[in-house]
Amino acid sequence: MHRALVRAERALEAARPGTTCRTGPGSSTRRSSPTSSGTATATCSSSGPPPSTRNAPPAPRPSYARSRLFCRVVLATARLGLGELDQACALAAEAAGQAAEMRSARAIEYVKDFERRLEPYRDAAPVRGYREKVAALG
Repeated sequence: MHRALVRAERALEAARPGTTCRTGPGSSTRRSSPTSSGTATATCSSSGPPPSTRNAPPAPRPSYARSRLFCRVVLATARLGLGELDQACALAAEAAGQAAEMRSARAIEYVKDFERRLEPYRDAAPVRGYREKVAALG
């Protein structure tokens, strides 16, 4: 299960708006994927699209923002279930920030559901930090 969570988190990171991926050598962050001719490396950066991708399909539309938020809350809930409070609260804080920007009742409900699950851990430092971050959002 832990490996699946790590893979899901990596996929979520790769799907963030503003992140582009290119193939080739010469970067510190590489991901390998098998191809018919062996192995290819993909380099991800948030510094903008390389010249070769200017005519590439557009990035995912903002309409998928709530789906990404939901996935982030699901990952946070899974981390919480594994007892990884720091990671769970960090993911949930990101989701809460996104929910505040969206002003979506459904997105806010996802975050509130996670917060209900945090109740048994209310005295833990990561949970207090999470609640302070969320309170600062308004």
